[in-house]
Amino acid sequence: FAVGAVVMDVSGVVHDEFSARCRVITQIDPWVKENVLPAIADMPVTHDTYVEMREAFWAWYLQAMLQADYVVVSNGYPVEYRFLLDCQEADLTERYWQHPFPILDLTSLLLQVVHQSESKHKLSSTIKKAGSYVQHHPLHDAKVTALMAFEAFRQAGQIK
Repeated sequence: FAVGAVVMDVSGVVHDEFSARCRVITQIDPWVKENVLPAIADMPVTHDTYVEMREAFWAWYLQAMLQADYVVVSNGYPVEYRFLLDCQEADLTERYWQHPFPILDLTSLLLQVVHQSESKHKLSSTIKKAGSYVQHHPLHDAKVTALMAFEAFRQAGQIK
């Protein structure tokens, strides 16, 4: 019912972004009701249906992927992977080869450089506070995910 994505460079500059929300028409998990809905309370409903929102994202994604080296997801399974599969399967003949590649999972990246879960949470908290990001807001989460991935790359010696 909500999605956010960014194209960001290693210096943290956002070159493009996408944010959308549709009406919630299904039962909401209690955790989502308590944690996500308050975070997106000020996020306008931009689409009447999930299908409309998904298709708008996919149109944006096709252009954004031309600017991106990687796609990084924060909560890959089941959240982002399921959404991306829905996008692709909506027109599998056309979209078969348009899927994100490579797709990187943030936690897997961090496992290579952060040795304790407290360190991961500390890094996340530091980034969120520095940018005034709201946890569980899709666009904010996308930005934090990118920044954390860049930090993992830095700590691994992949970027300076």
